[in-house]
Amino acid sequence: MSNRRKYLNYTTPWGVDLARVAKSGWTPFLIHESGYQPHLEDWNHQGVDSPFWRFYYNPKPGCHLLFEGQKITLEPKKAVLIPADTVFDCCGPVKACHFWLHFTTARPGVSIPAAPIVISADESLRAMLTRLIATHREAPTDLRDQRLHHLSAALLHSVFATLETGSPPAMPERLGEVLALIARAPHGKLTNPFLAERAGMSVERFIRSFREHTGQTPAAYVLSARIRLSGEALALTDKTIDQIAVEFGF
Repeated sequence: MSNRRKYLNYTTPWGVDLARVAKSGWTPFLIHESGYQPHLEDWNHQGVDSPFWRFYYNPKPGCHLLFEGQKITLEPKKAVLIPADTVFDCCGPVKACHFWLHFTTARPGVSIPAAPIVISADESLRAMLTRLIATHREAPTDLRDQRLHHLSAALLHSVFATLETGSPPAMPERLGEVLALIARAPHGKLTNPFLAERAGMSVERFIRSFREHTGQTPAAYVLSARIRLSGEALALTDKTIDQIAVEFGF
């Protein structure tokens, strides 16, 4: 009787190849914090400006954001997604019933304007938010925090599924292999000549093609990947800063 393994292909003729989509999609969400406070006093902060993204939702009305003179109300039927480097004010004339997420992500090759994005909080999204808030109200335990992490990631995936962002140019296969190499071995000596050779291009052509498809130079992309991956390791492992620095090429 044959012991040969079968069904080894990751894809079938009938499904959608999502690995292909992921190569040019958003980088994985690195969630820094999930928070909920039912009665925040003096929720007034001017000139908020962060290098990470934010998601805001207030189950009760009364507070708002100010962005370039525009008033954005926070209320039960809408949420606000705030890209990195967006400058805004938090205005709390009443106590703020406030849920928030701080996280990092990026979309190589796609420019995201630094401006708040208003999200309609439909019934399904409100159900997810209600579950997250209920989880925040539980007694703090490691298991509770694991649930918060998974529920927060699920919420962000649901929100980002509604965004209509442009798509970058189709990624050449050899360039996709270079991006995979950077993710696998961020500690390596990832110089332009080395990466260009892996892509089968001259250095000049490689830099030009890399910038066209990712919106960054190879050096800037490598640095951002190292920062993102080291941030994940710092948040999700017990490794020391020195160990992480060595592992990710700092």
